[in-house]
Amino acid sequence: MSVSITGLSYTYPGSDSPALRSITCSIGTGEYLAVLGANGSGKSTLARCITGLLVPDAGTVTIDDEGGVPTALVFQSPGDQIVAETVELDTAFGLENLAVPRDVMKERVPRALDAFRLASRAGEASALLSTGNKQLLALAGVHVLESAVLVLDEPTSMLSPVVRAELLDYLDTRHQSGGTIIHITHDRDEAARAGRVLVMEDGAVVFDGTPRELHTVSGADQERWGISARFPEKPVSRTVEDIILECRDLCEGPLENFSARFPRGSVTAITGESGSGKSTLLEILAGLRVPDSGTVTRAADAGSALAVQESEASLFAEFVADDVAYGPRNAGLSGKTLVERVSSAMDAASLPFAEFKDRQTFSLSGGERRKAALAGIIALDTPVILLDEPSSALDVRSRAQLLELIVSLASRGKTVIFSTNREEECRLADQVITLQVPDSYRVRPAVKKKLDKDQQTIERLRQGETGSYEKGTSVYHGLSPAGKYLCTISAITAALAAETLPVMLAVLALELITVLCSRYPLVRLGRGLLKILPWIALIAVMQYAVFRGQSVNPVFLLRFIALFIPLSVFVFITSHTEIMYGVEDLLKPLNVLRVPVRDLSLLTGIVFRFIPLLYTEAGRIARARIIRKAGRSENRGRFHGLRSMASLFVPLVIRTLARAEHLAEAVTARYYGSGNHTRYFYWTSGLRQHVLVAFSLLLAAGIVFLSIISRRGSV
Repeated sequence: MSVSITGLSYTYPGSDSPALRSITCSIGTGEYLAVLGANGSGKSTLARCITGLLVPDAGTVTIDDEGGVPTALVFQSPGDQIVAETVELDTAFGLENLAVPRDVMKERVPRALDAFRLASRAGEASALLSTGNKQLLALAGVHVLESAVLVLDEPTSMLSPVVRAELLDYLDTRHQSGGTIIHITHDRDEAARAGRVLVMEDGAVVFDGTPRELHTVSGADQERWGISARFPEKPVSRTVEDIILECRDLCEGPLENFSARFPRGSVTAITGESGSGKSTLLEILAGLRVPDSGTVTRAADAGSALAVQESEASLFAEFVADDVAYGPRNAGLSGKTLVERVSSAMDAASLPFAEFKDRQTFSLSGGERRKAALAGIIALDTPVILLDEPSSALDVRSRAQLLELIVSLASRGKTVIFSTNREEECRLADQVITLQVPDSYRVRPAVKKKLDKDQQTIERLRQGETGSYEKGTSVYHGLSPAGKYLCTISAITAALAAETLPVMLAVLALELITVLCSRYPLVRLGRGLLKILPWIALIAVMQYAVFRGQSVNPVFLLRFIALFIPLSVFVFITSHTEIMYGVEDLLKPLNVLRVPVRDLSLLTGIVFRFIPLLYTEAGRIARARIIRKAGRSENRGRFHGLRSMASLFVPLVIRTLARAEHLAEAVTARYYGSGNHTRYFYWTSGLRQHVLVAFSLLLAAGIVFLSIISRRGSV
């Protein structure tokens, strides 16, 4: 299948500069094309136009349709591509939309997961994967589609050297079998494996030829294009006895009895496979996470700042300079001193102050956002600087500038600790720490951690990311999705219909039996009820104030508890996928009336899935705010508290809208709405489950009947 591009131009809304400028080229069937270029040169925009996610302002993209799946895209940010709840369901999502038979899916999905090292994680929650494993999941999800044209947007940026080599071998094999590949990358070695290379600059193609021909281009041109740079040499090692940071016998997640010492003014590189605990270790060193056991000893002046992987969550303000100034301003800087600090940090991060100070943060490319986030950390001027995969998504020129910055920071006495997947970056470090992925996680006894206020906030948000659903073997867990809905609706109906105190108490007693049968933790139920009791008390007070002289109706107040219990049990026994499938099953008869039942079911599933996503985004923003010392000066000014709240609320709203947009693109890219569909999972219920549903419906009908009789009797 060939791709023909003619006069392609595109400008993002609100931007004055075109992202693509009259691009014309063709990619032949079975061709392996690599696309190089600096950050912001238009590579990702070109990929999105080819795959139909963006409609160009001018020009056309024509793909010769030979049947089957025409294109599949691996997004630049893997988290934006994940749609479904678990690893195997996300891999199967595209196949479901293409109405691939279930028996075929059952063969292709496990094969795809095995190809990308995810077979053992098939049932795990996709949202809880490490960034590297999310990248593998995104690759598995497009591989399983068996598309004619495979488009990959920097697919190796978050992979370890071992997995990166395996992916490149996979691309070679796919190409040899006749597949058409468009591989966007910053790596010249990766591009050399392709038969043809495009180089982009400022939205235009400036080179089109073979890798061998690219080597004949002058070094000056290659540096100007951002595809070549001079990397700094490792400075002369020096022995430093002053230990600024030390950790002993840390146990947390994949870390097991980890110990290390970090001398003042040194550079340490942390490497390891995805899931080995690199980000976890950096969060512990930054004071954002408390380990299960072990100690971290800091020198008196060992203040630290962490640049997180998700650079978007670190950007709070509308304009770049204001965002970089966020931390120093919280530290009390103002006026000329603040401007000088911001200007110096932005220049050091290769984001020139004069050029970018008035740029809107949302208009930055992925690499530019990472630089802006790094500038915000540098502006804090802390003795210890922690960087989580700082070179990910950066072009070659920017990566060289980053390494020069690390050397410069160390020469000024800063202690730099960074994680990386690149062996060449490790050569710059005074020490390299390689973390290992454990064969299995040891179950540690639960310990009560002593957390400060900030750590408690992060821990609560981290717990919220997992959601309320828990796998189980209870009779209620075994119900079909529709059966779970029917039992819950029955309980809610009974609670609403109960008119007298004896009937309401009977409803509550039956609901408690449901709680026990579903194995819903009573402690969790109690905590949930404690949270709503103040609201029930407030309603009681308002009722008494409005209807003065009348006693408060206990049935009215107990009704809130009777409604809360079945809803709590429902989210405990029902996964997001079951929530979506249950809506589709219940509303299936409406298909006759051309009601978009599947759209409604997907929307319902997304609404429930967005709750843990909101926790994830809030957690990322909260971490970034804590790192940049939001609230350090809570008493500075009457409106400081409001500004601090806005710095959390506004980015959360913006990130939520962005996630919604990315999710819509991910659904579209996986061929949702292309026609008929199938399901990867089907639920079968036994006799016990059918009896349970029938009993619930009859019970609700009986209570409604008693309510009607009692009303007639009172009349």
